[in-house]
Amino acid sequence: MDKLLALRGGAEAVALFAQLSSVGDVVAGISLAGLGGGLAVLVAQEANAERRRELLRAALSIGLALSLAAALAVLAAALAVGSGILPLGIVAAAALVGWIAVVPGLLNNYWVGRERRDAQLALAAFGLLVGVAAAAWAPPGRILEWLLAAQAAPALALALVWRRRSGPPLDARQAAALRRFILPSIAIGVLSPASMLAARALVAGALSWHDAGVLQALWRVSDWIWSFASGVLGVLYLAQMGSAHQRGELPQVIRAATRAVLLPSALLFALLIAFHGPVIALLYDDSFEVSGAAAALFFAGGVLRVASWIPLFGLYAMSRTRAIALGELLSLPLFVGLLALCGDGLTLELAGAAWALSFLAYALFNYWAMRRR
Repeated sequence: MDKLLALRGGAEAVALFAQLSSVGDVVAGISLAGLGGGLAVLVAQEANAERRRELLRAALSIGLALSLAAALAVLAAALAVGSGILPLGIVAAAALVGWIAVVPGLLNNYWVGRERRDAQLALAAFGLLVGVAAAAWAPPGRILEWLLAAQAAPALALALVWRRRSGPPLDARQAAALRRFILPSIAIGVLSPASMLAARALVAGALSWHDAGVLQALWRVSDWIWSFASGVLGVLYLAQMGSAHQRGELPQVIRAATRAVLLPSALLFALLIAFHGPVIALLYDDSFEVSGAAAALFFAGGVLRVASWIPLFGLYAMSRTRAIALGELLSLPLFVGLLALCGDGLTLELAGAAWALSFLAYALFNYWAMRRR
């Protein structure tokens, strides 16, 4: 999809769609970032099928309410301070798409807890195919709007699997356990995408929107590895961690996840450092140039980001929601703060150093929080 964006609109189109995606992520992430992980853990720990479905219903009620408030806040902010280079109408559409995305997002987390990998794969494949088709066939000048419409399409998946209520509602204990994840959901869901918005804007202000597009290309290339890492952690290990914590066996699962995820990720990032030039040119075009130093720093930070996620998933399994929320300040918000300190002297190399330093701090904090008694 990014390749099609680059061919049809250049680096600026890549950066602008990333900004719109971050708007949607602010709205959806306030529900999915913490509440989604909590739902997966609680579903994995629940043996009763109807209770699991009640957990999903309760999560949807909470999540849609949280994300509606976030969507209204985004619209109010856009009206108050302006929407920048993007039209106000398309920013509003991105907020609406983010609210709709809560439905398939929480459904996917429910399937994570149930270890329904077939359903997860079908949902992901449907979303990707619709997105690529929209990028390829959108009329000239309308590609951003078509891509937003494509992002809303997976919400239809819920209509295919929803069942009518047949059992009692959640008991007070389960409801309270689910509500505990609201705090990290708000912290991560707001801070992460808002930080990405701010980071691209800071780079565009100090350098150009083309350089912001190059920065986005580095992140999107990293996504090939991050998606693998987060997918393995979420699909294979999150439910295992939730069950293992009840039995006192979480450290063994953490070690297994580290071997399965971190070591291959480090190897793949090392290959990207060596061959970043032809890879980025192939996935985008020859105008997406980045120095070897900047690429090495960003990809080294990519390894540290994967390293930070392993104990983060452990914290979810342990329901250490305050630590999850506090640690979020040491990831993307710290990165944005370091970019702001650079001011007009910002370069992509300095941005890469800030990226690596931020995720080193985040990884160290998460390991410390997980091991703290």
